[in-house]
This record gives sequence, structure tokens and C-alpha cells, in this order.
Amino acid sequence: MPPLANATLRHTSPAALGAFPDLFVDYCTRFSAVARFYPGDWRDLEARRDAADAAARRPANRDALADALLDQNQRWGLDAATRTHIEALRDPESIAIVTGQQVGLFTGPLYTLYKTITTLQLAEEWAEQTGRTVVPVFWVEGEDHDFEEIATAHVFRRNEVVPLTYAPDRASNPGAVGRLVLTDAINDVLDRLDEALPASDFKPAVMERVRAAYRPGTPLEDAFTRLLRSLFPDDGLVFINPDDARLKALARPLFRRDIEDPRTPSARIEATSRALREQGYHAQVSARPTNLFWLGNDGRHPLDLGDEGTFHLRHTDRTFSRPDLLRRLDAEPERFSPNVVLRPLMQDHLLPTAAYVAGPGEVSYFAQYGGVYDWADLAPPLIHPRASVSLVEGKVQKVLDKYGRSVGAFGADPDALFQEVVMETMEVDVDALFSDAMPDLHKAINALKPEVEAVDRTLGSATESARAAIVDEMEALKQKVVRAEKRQQDEVRAQLEKAHVNLRPGGTLQERMINVTYFLNKYSLGLLSELRHSLRTDTSAHQVVEL
Repeated sequence: MPPLANATLRHTSPAALGAFPDLFVDYCTRFSAVARFYPGDWRDLEARRDAADAAARRPANRDALADALLDQNQRWGLDAATRTHIEALRDPESIAIVTGQQVGLFTGPLYTLYKTITTLQLAEEWAEQTGRTVVPVFWVEGEDHDFEEIATAHVFRRNEVVPLTYAPDRASNPGAVGRLVLTDAINDVLDRLDEALPASDFKPAVMERVRAAYRPGTPLEDAFTRLLRSLFPDDGLVFINPDDARLKALARPLFRRDIEDPRTPSARIEATSRALREQGYHAQVSARPTNLFWLGNDGRHPLDLGDEGTFHLRHTDRTFSRPDLLRRLDAEPERFSPNVVLRPLMQDHLLPTAAYVAGPGEVSYFAQYGGVYDWADLAPPLIHPRASVSLVEGKVQKVLDKYGRSVGAFGADPDALFQEVVMETMEVDVDALFSDAMPDLHKAINALKPEVEAVDRTLGSATESARAAIVDEMEALKQKVVRAEKRQQDEVRAQLEKAHVNLRPGGTLQERMINVTYFLNKYSLGLLSELRHSLRTDTSAHQVVEL
């Protein structure tokens, strides 16, 4: 499919958006400044080939992995291209480009789709550069316990953001939110989505796919995966759900190492965190021993290291000895769940990961993980920033063109931009008008002051007080003029607010809040395929797509 018809692709510096941590900005634009914290430069061809070689050599039970993936993907709709890719993972020379995301409602914010697109693009790019079979893999993260974080999707409706929240009775929450089975309450959310999306030629097809995935009785992780897979048909994307006894069994050696030596990972992360802070960056992750959760019938509980090598289930009175926990691991590996530190290690223990496509937060926490990969005897993958994108509709681009602004001009505070635009568009240059008047006022007071003091020397201070009062009154008058002009600029404010809510809804980037269904409903299901062929794999800049 050709690039987006009638679309313009522009770029802006991530620093200009004021929405990313310094560590991420430097990773994208000044890699040499942060090189000590990462395994290699994600743009360097030799680094890519080295990462591919290391990934292919990584010990893994490829046949057991492929068998589990075939079974899992069959549940979500296995097509021929995906089957071919899964079978390719049996080949010890094949590698994977991996990304992942929590199981957000209706696929969550737009960045989930951008991660997927970057992964598919890189699989093709790395295949050409390395001569290997490269498999695109999506890690379905459903073991997190923060339901509220993933239970709401947001769409636009007439330049307003509409939240759509799934709020079932969660009395039987198993802890891993991906396991939660959708209740009839999902039908109300689907109806509200249908109501929020305006009528279009594409709406029936969009709603059909969403409803087909999000049916009562379906686990959240399955609904998420089925919908995401349906949005990228025939692309060969392989999904992996780590909440699987077979995969947990393959991860036993990694989990055992964490139980037997729980202090080393946190010590190494803390040492790297200190180095990051000394260089002026933040530390994304606070480490602790251990890095495992226990998935019980009553929820997902952190395993905390206690005295004398015991392990306590947080928020319970339950305690394990180390030998007891190791026996549990041998008998019930599915009871163990990795935290944010161990999750990527489990991923790269199971998969021949050459590169991981990461969001800004993930890029930040991978800076802390080099020592932990060494501890686990794993070669870390290259970390490739996902595409960061703003979709600019025609109605919004008209506002940008009218006032000579770019996406980068729209920060978290819309009032600051409004003030700036008003000052530029006023027929009277208020700043110049008052600036020109002030020297004459000071000149008059300066001339008056010696004459006043000649009458009474004590009146000099009164003259200065009068000067200060006049300056204050002039500033007050200036602000009155500006406010009067603002009242006449209601149309300007309305237009800027419309653009702002589309580009920075809730003060955040569009990609972090808005759900893809809004754009698919307006521009067709083919939009994602078109973006895949239009966006760039050089993701060092924020990409602005004018639709």
C-alpha cells in the first residue's frame, strides 16, 4: 500500500515537546551522552549485527517455545504468516524483534499501535541487514495487578475527550488483570463507544471488530490480543502471553537464580541508579529483593525477602523458607510472576530477542539493567525507541497554519500559548506602545525631581514613590488593554483550545491517551497499514502526520 494519500510527514525534536525525560531525549538524539548505560547504539549497523549474533546464540528451548506459541496463537486466530514465523523460531539462526504492552481496554492508547508498527518495520529492516529470519513478537502483559491503569479508553467527540471505563464487580479479582473475565458490563462500554463515535462509512467494520474481541466471558488478555491481531492481519505478528505454565517452566532457571540470590540484582540496579543521578538523569525503577510475585487464588502478592533467607507474601501473614519456595517453583512454576526488573529478563531468556521496541519509560529503565543482565548471564538486546507520533487532522492543521504554529508549540499549558498568540495578533503592539512611553515618563520625572528637591530636599523620596506608583499604574493599564483584547479574541481562544485538546488532551501527548478506534472510524481500518508504510524507523524525532 502506498504512503498516506494527501498526508504530510514532518518531524520535531522530542525535546521541543517538553513531554519526555532528559534520559530518553538524549538516548534519541545524543546517544554518546548515555552510551555507558546501554548495550549499543540502536542506529549502528554493526551493533545490530552483533545483537543478532548474540540473540541467535542465546540458550533457549526453541521447540518448546514454538509449541506453546502455536497453541496460544491458535486461540487468538492463527494465520499462515504467523504460523510460518512461529515455526521459524525453531531455527537456531532466527532472531526476534520484540515489543510488549499491558492489556489496555480496546488496545489502550495509540502508542500500543505505534510500538507494533515499529516492530513490524524493524523485522523487515533487520532481515535485510542481517540476512536472518526475523520474527516480530508482541509480549502480552496481563500479569500486572493495577486494573484501574488499563480499564479506561479515551476517544474524541466533537473536540472533547470522552472516557470509556469498564467497571465490573471485581470481587473475584485473581490479581493478574489479564485473567479477568469480561462480564456483561462490557456491553455498556461498547454501547458508549458506539455512541461516542460519529457515523461514518467505516464505523460498522470498526465496531464489528471491537465487539467480536470484547465479548462477555472472554479474559481481558484474550480480548486485547484478538483485537490487536485483527488490526494487523497477515503481517505475521506473533503474540506471546507469559502467564502460561509451559513458559513459566522454561523460565525456572531465571526464577531460581532470583530466589537463591535475591540481593545482587537490586544492588546492581542501585549502583547504576547512583551513576544516572550523578550524571543528572532520573532513575526509573526502584529495586528491591526480590523480583518475583506470587500468583495466588487471592491475588498477586510481592515476595519480600525477610530475615534468615525467608520470603514473606506482602499484605499476608504467609512466609516461605527458601527450600520451600524452590520446591514450589519446581512443582508450580505458574504461581510465579516477574516484576518490572525480571520481566525483560524472562522475555530474553525465552526468546532470541535482538532488539526491543520501547517507550520512553522503558528506555529509561533499561538504562538500569545492564548489571542485571550480566547477573542472569544474558546478552541484552538493543533498545529501539518506538515511533512517537502526533496525528494532525485537517481541522487542526488549519489552526496551526493560521497562527503559524507547529505541534511543538502546544505544551501542557494552553493559556501560555493563547497569551503569546494574542500578543502577536493584536493590531496594537502593546509591548512596544508602553515601552516607548516609559522613557518619556522617566525623563519627565528626572527633570522634575531636582526642582522639587530645590523647594524641599525631603521631597526626593516622595518623587521616587510617585515614579514607582506611575510605573505600577502603567503596568496595570497595559494588562487592562491586554485583557480587553483577549475578550475580543474569543474565536482565537476557541480555535487554539480545539487544537490543544486534539494534540495534548488532558495536557499529555495524544499518543498517551487517545484510543485508535476514533481514527479508524474516521479514516478506515486501512489507516494502520498506511502508517506502517509512511512512518520512519529512525525514531529519534517525534513524527507528525498530517491526515
